[in-house]
Amino acid sequence: MKKISLKSLRRMEQDALRGKWYNLIELKRIPEFSAWLTDDFHGWRGQSPDVGEVLRLHRDGTTLIIYYDGRRTICGRHAMALWYTFLCFHDNVFDRVPDSVPDLVPVGPNSVPVEP
Repeated sequence: MKKISLKSLRRMEQDALRGKWYNLIELKRIPEFSAWLTDDFHGWRGQSPDVGEVLRLHRDGTTLIIYYDGRRTICGRHAMALWYTFLCFHDNVFDRVPDSVPDLVPVGPNSVPVEP
């Protein structure tokens, strides 16, 4: 497991206290993120972004704004939580079937691992 440096840890704590996250949301995936949030299941409604914004969505009195300052994206806590949810469930990391299953991994619900 990779160790996190003290400088990185300090920077993460500062960002969390500030309530803003920089470069968290990938600029190239914003259209995909927006489409995921505005589908029938999630129910966010898109609005025209203002100057300095790349995404503005509205739902139940909450406005979600992702800013772009020309070099990085900036978002708040709510957008950060939705981004991580998007990464977990939209990318289907739990539904992926590996190309090959090792011999020690049970294949069925009642199967027993095979010892080599």
